[in-house]
Amino acid sequence: MHETLNGSTSEFSLKPGEKITVCSPLWNGGCDRVLEEVANCHYCLQPAFRVVTILSSSGLERRASLCVQHFAKAARIFPELHQKTA
Repeated sequence: MHETLNGSTSEFSLKPGEKITVCSPLWNGGCDRVLEEVANCHYCLQPAFRVVTILSSSGLERRASLCVQHFAKAARIFPELHQKTA
């Protein structure tokens, strides 16, 4: 299982049993959330670069918006982001 980035809870992380299913650009229409909910990074309030969809082990989805900096940090830790990037 993956660890959180730099051991910080304020960075993108996966909980046990979760997996990344989609990583899409904010404006591609693949995100069904209200734009205001995903327009800013969830961790620093910079403009969002990518929206990551995460599936829990119980089948529930959650989304995390990431700015360029947080996406770059997460991509170093989670190789799935490279494979799922649209």
